Amino acid sequence: MRAYEYLAEILPDGHLSIPEDLKGKLSGELKIRVMLLLEDENAQWSNFTVAEFMKGYSEKDAMYDSL
Repeated sequence: MRAYEYLAEILPDGHLSIPEDLKGKLSGELKIRVMLLLEDENAQWSNFTVAEFMKGYSEKDAMYDSL
């Protein structure tokens, strides 16, 4: 199985956009599997919080990791 990942837009008619370079790779395919992963706003805030916290992390702090 091959997998391609890209960000898509939902078009006004309800279809998903497909990048032009990927359309050529899909020609002739009889069946494809589509998986939708929607960004969760809470997860985005959580990831942002962790990223901001880790900016203040120092190698000197590593001694506390084993406590």
